Amino acid sequence: MLVKTSKTIEIMALLARFIGIDKYQDNAIRDLTGAARDAKALWSLFSDTLPDEPNHRLLADSDASLAAVRQALEETLGTAAADDVVILSFAGHGTSDHRLVVADSRYDDLPNTTLDMSELAQRFKASKARAVVLFLDCCFSGGAPARVLEGTPIPREPGIPLLEIGGNGRILFAASNADEPALEDPVSRHGLFTQAVIEGLSVSEERVSVTALVDSVTRAVRAQAARFGYVQTPVMFGYIEGELSIPAFRRGAHFAEMFPEHQLAQVTKEFASLSVYGIEKPVLEAWTARYPSGLNELQLSAINDHGVLSGNSLFVVAPTSAGKTFIGELAAMKAISGGMKAVFLLPYKALVNEKYLDFSELYGATLNLRVIRCSGDWQDQVPAFLRGKYDIAFLTYEKFLGLSLAAPYILNQIGLVVLDEAQFITESGRGMSVELLLTHLVSARSRGIAPQIVALSAVIGNTNAFEEWLGTKLLVMSTRPIPLVEGVIDRTGTHTRRVGDGDQEAEFLPRAEIRQRRDKPSSQDLIVPLVRKLVRAGEKIIVFRNARGPASGAAEYLAADLGLDSATAVLNSLPTQDLSTTSERLRVALRGGVAFHTSDLSREERAAVEAGFRKQDGGIHVLVATTTVAAGVNTPASTVIIVETAFYSGEEGETPFTVAQYKNMAGRAGRLGFETEGKAFIIAETPLERRQLFAKYVGGQPEPIKSSFDSNRPETWVVRLLAQVRDVRRDQVLDLVANTYGGFLAARSNQHWRDHIGPRVSQLLDRMLADELVAERDGKLQLTMLGRACAESPLAFESAMQLVETLRRLGGPAVTSLTLMAVVQGLPEQDADYTPMARGRGEAIWLSNVTARFGGSVTNELQRHADRDTTYYARCKRALILADWVDGVPLQDIERRYSLNAFFGRVGAGDIRGFADGTRFLLESAVRIAAVLPGAQVDPEKDILFLTRLELGLPEAALPLTELPLELTRGDYLALHRAGLSSVDAVSTAKLELLSEIVGATTAARIVSSLQ
Repeated sequence: MLVKTSKTIEIMALLARFIGIDKYQDNAIRDLTGAARDAKALWSLFSDTLPDEPNHRLLADSDASLAAVRQALEETLGTAAADDVVILSFAGHGTSDHRLVVADSRYDDLPNTTLDMSELAQRFKASKARAVVLFLDCCFSGGAPARVLEGTPIPREPGIPLLEIGGNGRILFAASNADEPALEDPVSRHGLFTQAVIEGLSVSEERVSVTALVDSVTRAVRAQAARFGYVQTPVMFGYIEGELSIPAFRRGAHFAEMFPEHQLAQVTKEFASLSVYGIEKPVLEAWTARYPSGLNELQLSAINDHGVLSGNSLFVVAPTSAGKTFIGELAAMKAISGGMKAVFLLPYKALVNEKYLDFSELYGATLNLRVIRCSGDWQDQVPAFLRGKYDIAFLTYEKFLGLSLAAPYILNQIGLVVLDEAQFITESGRGMSVELLLTHLVSARSRGIAPQIVALSAVIGNTNAFEEWLGTKLLVMSTRPIPLVEGVIDRTGTHTRRVGDGDQEAEFLPRAEIRQRRDKPSSQDLIVPLVRKLVRAGEKIIVFRNARGPASGAAEYLAADLGLDSATAVLNSLPTQDLSTTSERLRVALRGGVAFHTSDLSREERAAVEAGFRKQDGGIHVLVATTTVAAGVNTPASTVIIVETAFYSGEEGETPFTVAQYKNMAGRAGRLGFETEGKAFIIAETPLERRQLFAKYVGGQPEPIKSSFDSNRPETWVVRLLAQVRDVRRDQVLDLVANTYGGFLAARSNQHWRDHIGPRVSQLLDRMLADELVAERDGKLQLTMLGRACAESPLAFESAMQLVETLRRLGGPAVTSLTLMAVVQGLPEQDADYTPMARGRGEAIWLSNVTARFGGSVTNELQRHADRDTTYYARCKRALILADWVDGVPLQDIERRYSLNAFFGRVGAGDIRGFADGTRFLLESAVRIAAVLPGAQVDPEKDILFLTRLELGLPEAALPLTELPLELTRGDYLALHRAGLSSVDAVSTAKLELLSEIVGATTAARIVSSLQ
């Protein structure tokens, strides 16, 4: 009811409906992130403020169908009496022809599945209500942070016939003028307009006049939009005779239930206590079943002391197995419960695939969440990621950086970024990508884009103000759930280990058991008796070797000496087609209960080994692995043995492990729920070396975190940073560099740092202008199409320029995908990868083959910039190997063809796949660079097909098989192709008996089942 005076109309009772849609049923309509949140906030605040009014209804996401929205209008506008007041709000997509898009709208039939604004106008006019107020948080033009309908930056713009709705007793309060965007606040995750309405009504007074509200909202939105570099001015149409006032908002039980992040709550180790943060019951029940011991000390500290479930960003440093990864999982479920999206960033494709499968099983199949992955594989779900059609996404560092630069609007969709293995920022190879993506997130805050960041790191030394630069809280914990005993053992059998704060030295193995097993002493003499003793004690062991050959060799001699039972289940799960020479060596080891894990194994073989080792009864007692297992692959052991303490780098020799790298490997020891302690052994030759290694690694402190930024070589950094902005004044480019972690550290340590680097940056910009990578317009620098193609590639600046020169010499028509694959081998990034070659002067034999295969112009380009003849020969060899790979030549044939010596320069399956992966990573950018050069005749469709061929190792004629509704191995695809079954139709009509003959009974049954 209304109490009417000559001056004021006060709301005593009202009819209200609050509509907000983030998730649309049609995949062609991009999801939003804050629209449903807008509606929930207004509904809960009105409900708490006027608890005696029963006529407040919320329509969010799937509840806001066209029929439901029309029913809501009928229940309010249609039934209102002469003294009633109606309040409506809408947040969601619109169209340029005056329609509001509802949850079940269809993109291919918008006229019949949306709400026409003229229909709404007619309902306004026909209503008997004394007053009607409509809050419409829509934009009427574009803008990167605006909620948009399709592509980007297409706005959600209903193109409202404003004057038809406005009038006496009718107020339309819209978010922006017709030529402005309506932006979202990434902190509150509301539209700027809705957030200002909430703040305008959340005052100490009892009531707020609509006139005063309009004024406060307009000023607040203008100021906030200006911070983001945009203009947004809310507008009001219509009027009401007399002054209409609205009760000031009071937050109560409804708001607390909808937005628990605003509540400060302490939790216990019981998962049920997390319900105060709005995490749904099915999630809590799933966690309770999976982790019966509940939350541990680290996780409780993240929640109770550091507010990770209250939206606080956090940098967590803790040992392996301490449970830090689950902190990201907790934050993800909290973000999703609030209508946001969570993104996990990981260093390797293998980790992306592992986490994707794990989360798909728990959160996808069980809890019906949308889990996707983007790692650079052919089965990537990039379209779903760009459209926001996910709840949880897993990406590699480089893939996320590339996508966020190419489509900056995706940052507006993300509520949480979990960066796993954050210590990778210190590595010379991967560190730049990690730092650039974090710089991108930090810089986005100035535009109002601020997803929560949870960075997780293995043991490091001093954090070196990393958390200060990143803008996060810091949680450091050295305690492990399972204590770790570290030590070093030498050939005398003497073991020195760290016990508490002291050292203990004792004989661990009788000297008589350590005997020479080959023609000269080797690590095998100590490894065999040490592993035998540990296996007899029931231990599960990882033996780390620094190269593939020693790893597979150690697995074979351990399998022969230990006499363990065969890992039959793992053997039966291995692929049977296109096997490498290493595949048979794996089978030999598995027959003795031992396995190895190296890049020479296929993805399917590695997955089978990992699963067999994880299972208590999986049959694998000892796993011999290269150091890649230390980087997060889920293979917990009771004991770790580290044979070498340096990485093998081919002709460049060895690079000693850092203390942090050692600690990460040693940290794999200790299986929660199986042991009371984990053990780590380093192998030493002599007592002197034992003492030295103990002092350096066991007693040493991990190195501090650092940046890979080099002030003397800023070229690549500058061009990559320019890709993160639309345009910038020349004098502001140095600010971009200073905003990196490296720049931050440099400025902290040297007050004259800007004076030192400034001239170098200025010279670089002059060069970029001359090379037409950058253009200057109206006093601002902006990347050209070529500049952006180079900047958004993973290539170093000089490499990108070398490629541009190469492509210009070759000319447009000559640049095919195959040609690009070959010339990419001449880039420094590919030269840096180890290529097995015969000792001496290399393998000049491949020169004539390259000319015959690719032509003389490609041969000339491979020779250019080569610092020595062996570099040239290696480039030719890689190009030929990859040509055979994409032609579908069997793995063993490629290995034999290019391994001229069985001992030196042997090419293994890991080399072949490594060349393919590295080339594919660069080739995608090379195609893009080629496409923007004058005279280019790039065929995008063929290029995409070639990238798939390069990844899978298939000839073009076999590619239709990838459309089968299941993923097969390279060998299976090739076997079907060679049998004449090169299409889905051909396979679907083949009999089971024939398929079994071609790919084996198990795979044949899977194929038939998938086609039914």
